[in-house]
Amino acid sequence: PAPPAPTGLVVGSGNFYSPIVADLAKAVAFYRDGLGFEVPAEITNFDNNAPLRAMFGYPDASFHQQIGRAPPTPGGVEIVEIAKAGGQPVERRVQDPGTTMLLVAMRDISAPLARVKQMGAPVVTTGGTPVAMGGGNRAIVVRDPAGHFVQLVQPGTTSPAAPGAHANIIGVRVRHTVADLEKSLALYRDTLALAGGRDLPAYTGGENVLDLLGLAHDMQFRLARLTVPTSGLPFELIEWKGARTPAKTANVADPGSTRIQLRVSNIDDAVAALTKAGGTFVSTGGKPLDLPTANATLKVGIVRDPDGLFLVLIQAPPAK
Repeated sequence: PAPPAPTGLVVGSGNFYSPIVADLAKAVAFYRDGLGFEVPAEITNFDNNAPLRAMFGYPDASFHQQIGRAPPTPGGVEIVEIAKAGGQPVERRVQDPGTTMLLVAMRDISAPLARVKQMGAPVVTTGGTPVAMGGGNRAIVVRDPAGHFVQLVQPGTTSPAAPGAHANIIGVRVRHTVADLEKSLALYRDTLALAGGRDLPAYTGGENVLDLLGLAHDMQFRLARLTVPTSGLPFELIEWKGARTPAKTANVADPGSTRIQLRVSNIDDAVAALTKAGGTFVSTGGKPLDLPTANATLKVGIVRDPDGLFLVLIQAPPAK
């Protein structure tokens, strides 16, 4: 289906998943050689980009990144290594608020799974093999070298690849674990204007789902599916019954933290809405910054949402 048109603050997304890692080379190998994302060999650094370092809130840190793409899926996996910033690894469980999972739909998960296993990627799924999810779907959850959870999904049926499309990767979703689904829907659906999630679901379980996530069979969750306008990125919010927010508040420089990019119609209003809901603005100077690019100057800033996901807010100038 066509993605929804913008109706409020969020008007699109950029790079849909940005894992902060301790070792860029190992992470790139996982996403490129393991999962099959197309990652160019060039490494981008921000040594001469003071505004971008300030956006992260670490003007004196060292940044290196590479971006993995899977055409025609819009956006990409922006893998970032931050040094000289005192980053400490973040240890999270699947059910902990702040955990963000990348779900990658593939025509076949067998070969990518074998490759990441050979690289030493931990398998989270109970039994270590893909779980049948109904409708012919199969799925398994692994962790990347920095500990981020990645779910590989093989649909029961797929259509032939379109010309120019990626041979194996056919879609992506992002799933964010929250402490209170009702409050998170009020923020992402009602205030930021992501589409969907109209009804608050009841708690449920399901042995196949819990086995997939490597959890005990007595756990329950509730999940809402939203969609980012324009880009159509599926963005899921999941709450685990009785889950508590981890005591440690992660920083954007901590390996294991995650960012996503959201394009907004008014960055000042978006920052105000997120901080009112309990988020924290982290960019240097305490307010949105000007970020010159090749074609325009963007207004940007990073906000940690109430559950620990870092949102890169981008406001482009009006079209001429």
